[in-house]
Amino acid sequence: MHSFIANLLTSVKILYGLITLLVLAVSCTDNRKSLEPYEFDETKKLVAYVEDAADLIKVKGIAAFADFARKNSKWLNGNRYLFAYDLHGTCIFHPVTPELIGRNIINMKDLNGKPVIVEIVQIASNTKHPSGWVHYLWMEPGEIYPEYKSSYIMRVTDPAGHMFAIGSGNYKQKAEKIFISDIVDSACFQLEKQGLEIIPLFLDKSGKYIFYDSYIFILDEKGTALVDPSFPSLSGRKLVNLKDAIGKPIVKEMIEKLETNQTAWLSYMSKSPDENRPVKKLAYIRKIHINNKAYIVGSSIRLEKPVWLKI
Repeated sequence: MHSFIANLLTSVKILYGLITLLVLAVSCTDNRKSLEPYEFDETKKLVAYVEDAADLIKVKGIAAFADFARKNSKWLNGNRYLFAYDLHGTCIFHPVTPELIGRNIINMKDLNGKPVIVEIVQIASNTKHPSGWVHYLWMEPGEIYPEYKSSYIMRVTDPAGHMFAIGSGNYKQKAEKIFISDIVDSACFQLEKQGLEIIPLFLDKSGKYIFYDSYIFILDEKGTALVDPSFPSLSGRKLVNLKDAIGKPIVKEMIEKLETNQTAWLSYMSKSPDENRPVKKLAYIRKIHINNKAYIVGSSIRLEKPVWLKI
């Protein structure tokens, strides 16, 4: 009898534990469509956090800033906080650096000279897609060396009709595929609009096209580099026979993939000066035409998942 009761209690405990895990799993699931492009939970949580803040501003207006400034709350906890700027670059909310509030800091730059506030305002001012990412080199509180920070930005309009750029960021953010597809698409748009003379724009470390270890590369249809993926400041190398760290002919594969597609993804192994073994990378490439000549424009990120998984 005692054995039966003991077994029953054990079963109840196990069942209770499973139910608890199920409830937690359901409560942590966010099925909003805006999160579908992202792979990593930390990214989804950041985007959802900013979107939830925007929803509160739409209801309460700037009175929501009092909620956002409450320490140890959903809105302000550790390194998680919100910031807000008007569309001219004046800071209207910053709980960590309140001395910025009321100041126009449109000319503020990161440690590479990137005009961070300019990029934030540009994202929020976009009439078609007023949301996106800005990546910048910043000092994390308490750290000695600077780290890249990726902030998600979106425009929000309060009940009085005032428009703001609000956002929040993660240090050491895992690179999402959308980070490089966005900059490649942007680079292609600029190239098709202005031509090859804007190539220096993609070599500028203070611009939006270089972040983490990602940058734009441009090849002609025969595999000759205009912007070299190995030496960004050089051009003219013939890379058609270039192989990755395990002998994969990656440029030939790019050319083949774009024979029948306008865009493509491919994975490869890259030699890393910081590590003794090759690292897995993922490239996004796109074919464009300028003056009736075809070019391959692309960028790459380090993969956070095994290279053999389907992409």
